[in-house]
Amino acid sequence: MRLSRKAFIGASISLAASAKALWSAQQGEPSPQFPKPPEQPSPEPTRNPKRDQVILKANRDAIAKDVARMSGLVDELQKEFKENDTTEILSLDVLRKSEEIEKLAKHIRDLVRG
Repeated sequence: MRLSRKAFIGASISLAASAKALWSAQQGEPSPQFPKPPEQPSPEPTRNPKRDQVILKANRDAIAKDVARMSGLVDELQKEFKENDTTEILSLDVLRKSEEIEKLAKHIRDLVRG
């Protein structure tokens, strides 16, 4: 009985493999033996120096504005720490200002990186 099961399973596997091979041959598309080479990226467009200067100036102005705002927030935060006892509880205003300082610092970092 075991021999007939093994023979049946072997025959069904070989039948399935030959059916797949026959089906793929009828499709007409050969199976790829090698992966396709990666596509070459398109060449970088020519740089426009005037446009680059305008972008750099705008970034510099935005950085200066953000640094000034961050400096003011740091001063306000220091003043609030001196005025209030923050050893037990931090006020929501302190948390909001510190989060805004963090956001400004990340924005400045992104502008500097380009």
